[in-house]
Amino acid sequence: MSMEIYVLSPRRLASMRKWEEAAIELLFPIKFPESLPFDKVRGFLPVSWKDRNTGFECDQWTVEDIQETYKDLKIDHGLTCALAFRWGSDFNELVSALQAAAAYAVATDGMVFDCEAGEIYSAAHAVKIARETEAALPQAELMMQQALKEFGAKK
Repeated sequence: MSMEIYVLSPRRLASMRKWEEAAIELLFPIKFPESLPFDKVRGFLPVSWKDRNTGFECDQWTVEDIQETYKDLKIDHGLTCALAFRWGSDFNELVSALQAAAAYAVATDGMVFDCEAGEIYSAAHAVKIARETEAALPQAELMMQQALKEFGAKK
């Protein structure tokens, strides 16, 4: 199963460097591929998070694309761009996608649409969620290891 969120913003960033600068200012340990022009971001986006190679799906959409799927969604008229973030069950993908989305929302004065919850929230709230998720990661990884160990022991 994959999860998906969107950053809805009034503009797109001009470069991957601008995106990374926003992440650095937020103290997020994520690095973006410098050689990739931002306007070519489509599909899997490899990133480095805490020196771990990871990544997530990332695609550029318009707000109209989102509204076709979520017809009842009320989006501020000033928000015209959408950047989609998708990830699977890997915890590194989860945290890197949340931090990348939060940094992008901050850098573009955007908002985050959580399609599972059906809610739009501020960039500041996205930063809070990304920080809380990163803080919870060691415990989640430990619980997963214990569950796999337990499952494996009952073969």
